[in-house]
Amino acid sequence: MSAALPPPSHRPAQRGRRLAARGQSGAIAILGVFTLLLALTLTGLTLETARLWLTKRDLQSTADMAAMAAARYTGCGSTREAALQAAQNVIAANGLTSGYTFDLQRGIHGRDAVTRVNTFQVNESESSNAVQVTLTRTVEPSVMAAGLTSSTSTVMKVTATAKGGPPQASFSIGSFASITQNQANFITNLFRAILGNSSLNLGVAALTDLAGTSVNLLALQAAAGAATIEELLDRQVPIDELFRWLATASPSASAAAQLSQLGSVSINSGLKVRLRDVLNIQVPASAASATVNINLLDLVQTSLLVGKGKGTINLGLNIAGVGGVTLNLLNPPKIAIGPAGKSLAGAWCTQTQSAQMSIKVGINPLNLGLVDMALYLDLLSTSGNLASLSIAPGNTQGQIEVGSTLVSLRLRNNADTNLASVFGGLLQVGLNIPVGQAKGGTAPFKLVTTAELPKTVQTAGVGSGTFAGLLGQDTSLVVKVLGLGGDLLKPLVNLIVSPILGTIGALVIDPLLNALGIDIGLVRVKLNDVESAKPMLII
Repeated sequence: MSAALPPPSHRPAQRGRRLAARGQSGAIAILGVFTLLLALTLTGLTLETARLWLTKRDLQSTADMAAMAAARYTGCGSTREAALQAAQNVIAANGLTSGYTFDLQRGIHGRDAVTRVNTFQVNESESSNAVQVTLTRTVEPSVMAAGLTSSTSTVMKVTATAKGGPPQASFSIGSFASITQNQANFITNLFRAILGNSSLNLGVAALTDLAGTSVNLLALQAAAGAATIEELLDRQVPIDELFRWLATASPSASAAAQLSQLGSVSINSGLKVRLRDVLNIQVPASAASATVNINLLDLVQTSLLVGKGKGTINLGLNIAGVGGVTLNLLNPPKIAIGPAGKSLAGAWCTQTQSAQMSIKVGINPLNLGLVDMALYLDLLSTSGNLASLSIAPGNTQGQIEVGSTLVSLRLRNNADTNLASVFGGLLQVGLNIPVGQAKGGTAPFKLVTTAELPKTVQTAGVGSGTFAGLLGQDTSLVVKVLGLGGDLLKPLVNLIVSPILGTIGALVIDPLLNALGIDIGLVRVKLNDVESAKPMLII
């Protein structure tokens, strides 16, 4: 029996539903194809974007490393050619051999005093302290990206700026490795005389705290609130404000306490100082010069002498038979911070110098007023130049070349117009002491670890001794009677004068020269710190 057919009125509707179902299936298929193509396109674009991002990241990393390598070749004695070669070596080592352009500029990194935004000013001279590297590379689209889109090649340009410089050292003429009571007395009285305040009380322990502590310019910059190291160096401030900066920057609480005392007693001194006059440092400062350590006692003493300036300083030393001690400062000392070697013009890059001065010690044996006598010590400035510096783990070596120092001792009258006189001019007394001269020489040094710093190095001189020993010798005096030979009275004069001269040598002359690092026939140099070049990216 055959199945019953639907009524004729229902047949067109059924046929329409079947046709609609077929149409929907076709639309879904087409939509699926489009969705698949869209997914493939998005995947391709995502992969292409990731590929370009990774390529640019690698290009930026190469530029960063090239800038840091080239930044070592800035500052005194450096050339653009050396910086360029260092950057190119890094680029090649990173596998970038073709398809790029490369530009390098040396310049000066700074910071805007108002906005505190980093700045870079092109300067291809030895004054540079930073390098800017620009890498440009054309990247072709991948096969997938080229097939899915009409993408063309992409030009990538990256820039990196780094601040650097060669290894540096800080050093000064002199040594405070071990402070004696006599040296402490001299230094305290010197500080009191410069500040005009007798209430200052610095003993051996206090000075040892200062001598055993160091600060760096970066910490001082923060303490002073300066935008840059250059701004810090250029500020002329009251000496008490400088001491407050040092106390804030000091890593030692005991040293900070001594600096606070110095700040308190120096408020009314009227002294002002610029760190640029205290430190012999190339500006703009390099990355290494900002972090190399400076000895606090060196910094305090040099700042006081610079603030005082040229002129006479009366020391209140109470010594039996001494009628007063006067120091005439001709040129203040300077502390050196910088790299080794010479500039392209042939001048030393980094140089320290001692104070140039003369000291007068009045002599009044037994306080009887029978003599018109004073001992004069004249010191020419000593210079030290950093000739070489090589920093390596366990083997840091260098050499400081020292200029000649002439020491002159004279026994004259108080007006310095003639020989010293005794008994109203009946006797004239002079000195006959062959004082050694610390001629130009070298002071080499070697460090296994920075824990050895600060370190005293010295020239290989012609011999060493004390002025107290020389002055106390019977043969050191020349005695004349009414302008003629006085051999008969010489024993009597020696009996009175020689012990006093020996005392002056022990309590005044030797402590002074030890503080300045000068001895008979040699020069002492205090190597405070060495700092390897650590280039840093400027963000």
